[in-house]
Parts: sequence; C-alpha cells; structure tokens
Amino acid sequence: MRPNPAPSRRRFIALVGGGAVLAAAPLAGCSDTYPAAAVRAWEPVPPDTEVRRWMLAHALLAPNPHNRQPWRADLRRDGEITLVCDAERLLPETDPFGRQILIGCGAFVELAVIAAAERGVRVDLQAFPDGEPGLRELPGGRAVARLVLKPDAGVARDPLFAQIRRRHTHKGEYDSTRAVAAADWAALAARAAERGLQAGAVVEPQRLAELRALTREAYRIELTTERTYLESAHLMRIGSAEIERHRDGISITGTVPVLASALGLFDRFEVPRAGSKNFQRVMERWAPFETGSGYFWLAGRGNARRVQFDSGRAWVRAHLQATALGLEMHPLSQALQEFAEMRGPYDALHRALGFDPAADTVQMFGRVGFAKAPWSGTPRRPLDDLVSTRA
Repeated sequence: MRPNPAPSRRRFIALVGGGAVLAAAPLAGCSDTYPAAAVRAWEPVPPDTEVRRWMLAHALLAPNPHNRQPWRADLRRDGEITLVCDAERLLPETDPFGRQILIGCGAFVELAVIAAAERGVRVDLQAFPDGEPGLRELPGGRAVARLVLKPDAGVARDPLFAQIRRRHTHKGEYDSTRAVAAADWAALAARAAERGLQAGAVVEPQRLAELRALTREAYRIELTTERTYLESAHLMRIGSAEIERHRDGISITGTVPVLASALGLFDRFEVPRAGSKNFQRVMERWAPFETGSGYFWLAGRGNARRVQFDSGRAWVRAHLQATALGLEMHPLSQALQEFAEMRGPYDALHRALGFDPAADTVQMFGRVGFAKAPWSGTPRRPLDDLVSTRA
C-alpha cells in the first residue's frame, strides 16, 4: 500500500509557517545570490568592445516588466541598431496593450544612448520608424526604435553613465524613518522632465497611507485573478538551475521554496484563494513594499505610444539619478495595469495623484527610499541571444 502523502505535506506546511510564503516570492522577487553565469552581464564591459555591442551590453541592464527583456537588436545595417519588440516576451494578461513593455523598451534605448556618448558617438534616434502600433494592439514584432550612430568627438558625456551598472530595482525593505530631501525629489523630477514627462512625489503621511492601501488592493487583485496570477507563475524561475537556464522572469532562490518545489510540495500554479492560508501568507509578503520615504510618479497627457516609450527613458534617468544620490526606486505597477479587473484601482490611483484617467495617463509609479540591506542585479540573458546580424 502506498503511504498517504497528505500528512507529510501538512507537516511540511506547518514547519514553514503555512507554506504560502512560497507563492508570494513570485511577484516580489528575491535578493539572494544568483548563479554567476546568470548575472555576468553586470560585470564591466571591456572598453574596446565594438561600439554597438558596447551600447547593447549596457542597454540590456534596463529595468523591464517581469524581467521579460522584451527586445531584439537588429544589427544588419552598418552603423545602425534597430530595436524590435520581441513578440515572444509580452505579458498579454497583465499588460494587455503592451504599454509597460514599451516602457521597458524606452529604458533600454536610453541606456544605449548614454553608453554611446561615453564612446564619443552621437545617436540619431527615430522612434517607431515603421509607424506606431495601435493603442490596443500588442507591439510584438514591431520596430520600436532605430538608432543611427554618428561619431562625434564633441558629444557631451552623460554623468549618469557611471550609475548604469550600480542601478538595481531594490525590492526589499526600506527605512521609513528617513526622509528624502526636497532637493533630491526635485532632482528626480528634473531628470524625468528631460524626456518630456511630468513627475512628482508624494510624502505626506495621510496620502502615503491612502496610496499604500490602494497599491495593496491592486496587488490582491492581480494575485487572485487566475489568468494574471498564472502569467506570473509561468515565469517563476525556482532555484539555480532554472534561473541559469532562463535568465529572465521572476527569480526565486530562497531555501524553503526551492526545497519545497524539489519535493513536490509547492505547486507554483496554485492560485491563491481569498481566506486561505496561502492567500494570507502571500499578502504578508507585500509588507516590505509599503516601506520607504515616499512615492514617485510619471505622467503624460493622453497615452500615445511615443509617450509610453519616452516614459521608459524618463524613468530610467530618474532611477540612475536616484542611484547617484544613494536612493532606491521600486516600481509598483499593479494599479496601472489595464486588464478589466484592475479598473477600480487604476482610476483611484489617477485621481489620488490629481489626474483624470479619461484624459491623462500615469505611466509609472513607485516607492523611493533608503535600503536597509544591499540588493543585487537580476539575471540577464546573454547579449548574443538578443542580437541579429543575418538576414
């Protein structure tokens, strides 16, 4: 007779305090050590690297939703880079129109432009050279930007270049007792304004409490909506072997989830249900995301594709500036997602920030503060996986 596995499973769940923490890490990320090969992209790039590959080696460190790295670089024309949105790396459930994906592409291009200037190269940038995708059309397979390189010894180097390999999206606990100086908030907004985005900060205690409750509710909705949760579940990379093999998605390295997964005691595809222990533990994992000194936001008139693209450029410039100032930034994008179940928090966040959701679009929203512990760069795919040099 085969033993009943249920008692051992219950004992294991009791041992780890409900086990549900396992399902929480997917949306929260993890700061533990990654396999060396998976984070090799964060190492310095040799200065004699061919200039386009030099640019791309810096650009691939850009922040992007769910670490999908949704880019392909076409190098078939000398002196040019055409960035194509990778149709295999979209998020059709949580990002049904590809807005956040295009923001990630904008961040990629901004880092490429900054890196080019460091090598004495000016970039003539054409966004959406073949035309913008429709507002309700996923942008997969579309050319997002064409970068034409022009050697120019007089091009100004960007002081933010020094921060590219230091910038990380820190998803751990921040020190809520430390205030960010008003001049530093202004510096972040000024960087965003360089790419045409309106920006601001929220620091008043009453408003912070309102926004924390709102973002928590948005997280709950994403977590308990089956199709949006499963989209994330399919991108979980649990343990060193999966992380090294994929080098994208949501990396989970903690001992408990890795062990539980190996023993068959953690089903990554089990959707948290309201009222369950699993749900309770998952919601507890949101707590660190409510720490920090305040919130930073970017907004633009309307929601044109070019505004989305420029929002990525603006956000990464603000984040590089934050790194230079010793600050951390962490996007909290759930309430800006455009699937139907998120409509309530979406409208509420816009109104809480003083915008009419029918006329304006908050493109990015995240917390800012001082980290309590260090954080590392997340895995990246090898550069050669992104590059196309043949017809």
